[in-house]
Amino acid sequence: MNPLISFVFVSLIACGNVYAETTLEDDLGGFEITEEPILDDLDGFDEEELTSELDELSGFENDDTSDEMPLKLVTNKENTFSLSGALTFKTAYGYKNHTVDNVEYKGFNQAQTSLYLQLDSTLSDTWKVRISGDVYYDALYDIQPNTNYNKDVTDAYKTQVRLDDTYLQGRLTNALDVKIGRQKVVWGKSDSLRVTDVINPIDNRLPGMTDIEDLRLSVAMIKLDYYVGMWNFSGMVIPENRIFLEAPVRGEFFPVDAIFTGAPNPFIELKNPSTSFDTMQYALAANGIFSGWDLSFYTAHVLDQKWYINPSTNLREVTIINMLGSALNIATGSWLLKSEIAYLNGIRYNSTVDAKERVDIVVGFDYMGIKDTVLSLEIVNRHIFDYETQMAQPGVKADFVDQDEMQTALRYSRSFSNDSINANALVSMFGQSFEYGGFARVWVSYAIQDALNATVGFVDYRDGDKPFVKAISDNDRVFFDITYSF
Repeated sequence: MNPLISFVFVSLIACGNVYAETTLEDDLGGFEITEEPILDDLDGFDEEELTSELDELSGFENDDTSDEMPLKLVTNKENTFSLSGALTFKTAYGYKNHTVDNVEYKGFNQAQTSLYLQLDSTLSDTWKVRISGDVYYDALYDIQPNTNYNKDVTDAYKTQVRLDDTYLQGRLTNALDVKIGRQKVVWGKSDSLRVTDVINPIDNRLPGMTDIEDLRLSVAMIKLDYYVGMWNFSGMVIPENRIFLEAPVRGEFFPVDAIFTGAPNPFIELKNPSTSFDTMQYALAANGIFSGWDLSFYTAHVLDQKWYINPSTNLREVTIINMLGSALNIATGSWLLKSEIAYLNGIRYNSTVDAKERVDIVVGFDYMGIKDTVLSLEIVNRHIFDYETQMAQPGVKADFVDQDEMQTALRYSRSFSNDSINANALVSMFGQSFEYGGFARVWVSYAIQDALNATVGFVDYRDGDKPFVKAISDNDRVFFDITYSF
């Protein structure tokens, strides 16, 4: 394990003890620390029927919030409904010549129109329901009918109909809430790198194009939240075995012939896990919010976020792993210091017989000392125990991993003109000296009107020694989105 990262992580924990007696700070990113929580996003609920002191509704706030406050509802004499959503058009243009599976990807590669709808209903003074989903259609695959896209590509990118957050939420007692249905649960403090954030799979079909917060896939579960003092305890039973969405095989972002030597055609099938008691997932979390700092503990028995090739079935499969972790935030002045650590076991690799254990550690900070600006740096190291040298070698069943895998994410955000313009840049690189490549994304969003927002930017995929990264290094593109919200 990298000594520098270990030293910084231990130092952060030590700082937590020092700050345990300080006063409350307002810049604990991601946490509400007022005595009476305030909700920023009621997503369509009738404000005239809410009292001013009960503006936060746990579970109907931003889904990327990892620590929830107790459910506090007011009395409604009749059922209310609210419908909201967004209509978006996205396009992108690849400006480098590159061919994958006899398809030339230079030029326009997206003309997608999508619709997101969200229905919220107040059932009673203690129960709410949400139903949401999205659909999209990409006209590119009809505009260019003579292009020889394979079926995996058109299935992944041409159309989609999906059920997103869909759940029933209510209060069982003054201190106990329940939430049943498809939902997102965000663990950890990192914004760009995943360590303890293991509950929801993500959409990997367009890597590097979107932030993690917009990539999580809702999963059906039963979630209980118990509140006592400054602590929130959560328990989850997850019967839905939903896995990540990967880029289509032999598509632009998964050119298997450039990655795996002698890759078979068709490529090895990815098997979806069966739903049974043997594959049931469970998770527990404890989140504490204190004076100037917060601390979380996690344990989970969940599906891994990657596949491996099972030698007995010769299929790509996703196994259950165990995770034990913790996360810490410390706010001091203009700085927010953050760290996470996770111990994982049961991880399967292609080139080894035995399952492996791994420890992931991330440290980082947000600096907000410049007006309207946030600078963020996060560094993660993933250390594999009982490492075997063939895990770094090429081949059909290659893993391409080192004993210590390091990744760095540097982010810059700046707002202008009363937040009507937001400029952002993110650089994510692999390796201690960035030798394994990565990507850089720069984008600017402009609020044309209250309900109309446009975004323009570009993504530059940086070449490196990792075959996965090298294979997509020519996928650079400029992109444009326009969204009408209602």
